[in-house]
Amino acid sequence: MVLHAQNAFQLLSFIVAPALLMNGTSILILSISNRFASVLDRARNLEETPNAPDRESRLTPIMRRVLALSRALTAFYVALAAFAIGTFSELLGGGFAVLVRGEIAPIITMVGLFVAAVGTVAIATGAALLVAETWDAYGTVREQAGQIRRG
Repeated sequence: MVLHAQNAFQLLSFIVAPALLMNGTSILILSISNRFASVLDRARNLEETPNAPDRESRLTPIMRRVLALSRALTAFYVALAAFAIGTFSELLGGGFAVLVRGEIAPIITMVGLFVAAVGTVAIATGAALLVAETWDAYGTVREQAGQIRRG
């Protein structure tokens, strides 16, 4: 039951990598939540002007952004859960490898790697949704600026 230095380093690497990704994903979730709140504030401002002639045209991009941000948040929540499960399963697999030395440890480790891969795909999906939402927000601002310039 001696844990060799190389095995300990590998175990630590498998545990730390998903944990760092969890931290980064949590920061992204906080950032997206702030963007979401900003978009909701814009929607609430439209409630104050129910008879404005351009209300519907202003509401459409807001709803697109809300949908994109909701999907991005969902993707990042999936990533966060996947990294948490990945970290736990790597810890569990490492503990089984040291204590039991059975065939279950590699299976648990592979589950952890698979779940971490799911988290990575979820981050890529969320990032793509954020890029699309950012482009949409820029297009909306550019359109509104053009309307202001035209008077």
